[in-house]
Order: sequence, then structure tokens, then C-alpha cells
Amino acid sequence: MAQQMVIELTVDSIRRANATTVTAVETAAAWPAALRALYRYRVRELARGMWAASAEQRDRSLDYWLAAEQHLRLLAESATRAAGAALGREEALARTFETFSPADYLEQIRKTAYQLWETAENQHQSALDFWLAAEHRFLESLAAGQTAPASPNAGSPG
Repeated sequence: MAQQMVIELTVDSIRRANATTVTAVETAAAWPAALRALYRYRVRELARGMWAASAEQRDRSLDYWLAAEQHLRLLAESATRAAGAALGREEALARTFETFSPADYLEQIRKTAYQLWETAENQHQSALDFWLAAEHRFLESLAAGQTAPASPNAGSPG
């Protein structure tokens, strides 16, 4: 019975992920060519930054590309929600992609991970645990429509 529940939850997660991916691809396909090119350039820049900062570079480039796409997709969704009717959707996306700095973005995640480590009760956890917790905060804040994550002092990775 427990195995069946795990299978059903896994299938549901895969179905949702596929639906999200299809929606993101359809949305990006409707963008003008210059905006799509800028989006891909920023994804490539962010993925390259993630890869360069990692100790595990071997056979991980696709993982970094997918992570970068997730960050940029949520950033784009957040920007279009924040712009509302004040700007056109394409103008808001172009402004967001033009001003996005992968190096600054990764530095913000690094600082948040360090603050999480400083406030953690168990500082003997892997540095990756703190990085992933900080990255998760950024993704949650982007999904919620915020431009910056909540204060890192609100909790510790678990």
C-alpha cells in the first residue's frame, strides 16, 4: 500500500513537471526572437557560473543548465507579475533579462547560504546543504512574486 502511494505521488509529480515545462516552452516560443536569444544567453551565463563555482563539474552541465532555466523562468514570471499593466509583458521581460547579472545573483545566494550556516545549530552539515537551502529560498521568493528572498535568519536547512 505504501509503495502504491509513492508510485502515485511520483507519477503526479512527473505529470505536473511536464505540464510546467510545456507551458514554459509554449510561453517562450511566443516571445520575439531577440527576447528568446537574450533569455537563452542569460540561462547559459547562469549555468556557466553555477558550473564554474561547483566542485562537481564532471558530467553535471545538464544539471546546471536545468537549474539555471528554473531560476530564469521563475524570474521571468515574477517580473511579468510585478509589471502588471504598467509595462507590456515583453518590455518587462527584456528589462529583466538585460539587467540580470548571473554573478551578482550567485553572490546573493552565496551570502544567504553563509548567513544560514552562521545561524545554524549544526554547522557540520555539508556546504551543499546550505547552498541548496539558500537557493530554495530564492526560488520560493521568485515563485511568490518577490524580488529577494526572505531573511535567512528565519530558519535553517533541514
